[in-house]
Amino acid sequence: MLIEDLYRRPYHEYLNDIIKNMVDGVISENEVIVQEIKEWLNSETRKNMIIGESYYRNKTDIRDKKKRDVDWKSSVKLEHGFTKKLVDQKVGYLLTKEPTIASENDSYTEILGDIFNRKLLKTIKNTGKEAINKGIAYLYVYFNEDGELSFKKFKSEQILPFWKDDEHTELDAFVRVYDEYIYMNGKKEKQTKVEFHHSTGINFFILDGGKLVADVPSGINRNYHFTINEEPYLWTRIPLIPFKYNEEEQPLIDSIKTLVDNYNNQASTNADLLADIPNIIYKLINYGGTDLAEFLADLNFYRAVKLDEDGDVDKLQADPATDATEKELERTRANIYEFGRGLDQKDKDLGNASGKAMRHKYGDLDMDCNILESEFQSSIDHLLWFVNEYLLMTGKGDYRNVPVNFIFNRDIIINESEVIADCQASVGILDDKTIRENHPWYNKEVEQRLEEQKAKEQQEIDGYQGTFGPHPKDVNGNE
Repeated sequence: MLIEDLYRRPYHEYLNDIIKNMVDGVISENEVIVQEIKEWLNSETRKNMIIGESYYRNKTDIRDKKKRDVDWKSSVKLEHGFTKKLVDQKVGYLLTKEPTIASENDSYTEILGDIFNRKLLKTIKNTGKEAINKGIAYLYVYFNEDGELSFKKFKSEQILPFWKDDEHTELDAFVRVYDEYIYMNGKKEKQTKVEFHHSTGINFFILDGGKLVADVPSGINRNYHFTINEEPYLWTRIPLIPFKYNEEEQPLIDSIKTLVDNYNNQASTNADLLADIPNIIYKLINYGGTDLAEFLADLNFYRAVKLDEDGDVDKLQADPATDATEKELERTRANIYEFGRGLDQKDKDLGNASGKAMRHKYGDLDMDCNILESEFQSSIDHLLWFVNEYLLMTGKGDYRNVPVNFIFNRDIIINESEVIADCQASVGILDDKTIRENHPWYNKEVEQRLEEQKAKEQQEIDGYQGTFGPHPKDVNGNE
């Protein structure tokens, strides 16, 4: 969170004053939106989002390195993809493996399994990448062409949120600003589209010369959020789900940008030095030729040169001092992984680390993903609210009060034997299903296979009893 955000008035208070002014006829709603858009487009928060995206794509500030004062000097621009590696590492660690959705209600579990299909899980994974790069990401709730509940990721820099509370947990409204290219009079032109999403619907505009103009092709105003069987409905919540990287909504790039820039600059400067200083410098005394070109030609062709009386040829070995630069690069690289909370795969001790040592190596990454998971769990609960409302509206059941656990399965290097031993030691302490869910080989097909196995065993028992007939009775008449 930026310092400016700490002292800025909450949006809900700000909007209350705006509404009062509107009632008094001082300012119109459209003028308010335009002013807010202008502030948003020039805000530090949005600029950092764009920087985070650029550095993820390895488009860094070293590209602005100025050409040196002499034409023959090199101007190398080396870029190192630390940001992409750290972001992908966190996403791969927490969000790549299929999550476990656990509920005591089997029908609800089956429905959620269909909703959280591979497409939605991929969207959530990409939303995680967006959140790490930009501090916060957004999923928009909508209905696709088949009338099915769907979720779409909006680019964070397109979203201007109006929060109800200081903690940024619930939205009062939001504006989406984005560019779209259309053909007008045979020419391709850019239009800035504006969508104002609020509790009573959506307004569509085009930003033209600092003013909002009704976007007729998009429908101008819509007094509903969605339709089912052509019947309009309004959500009781704004259909936009925020996914935060951390409570402060601070992107990863804030912690590592200066370090990445320093690494790129030091590496590029070192490359310039190595490129510009030749390995050998010749020292000529009373050279008998006319110019240096002749000297080099004779040396390369004849392996000899002409010298005058008392002449001599010697060479000086050019050995640029790069040790200090190499040490600085090592320190900077270590700091990038430390403050970026990642795992450096080039760590020389990584390959021989034991189980406990490996967990220590993963400590920073694990801690950062704990924070990310905590934020995402809250967002998943928000998403499930829309799912439950949709199921209720479409007559598929009321699951609003049914507990469900959404478990993120981390892609961590573990000692499977130790985990299996821990599971065996937990028998009698935990229920069998919980133990199975924590087993390294567990997946959602295990429960079905266990049921099939039990049915087969029961069938064998029944067949065994049929072969030998009924049990003999004792003296009391009991089998």
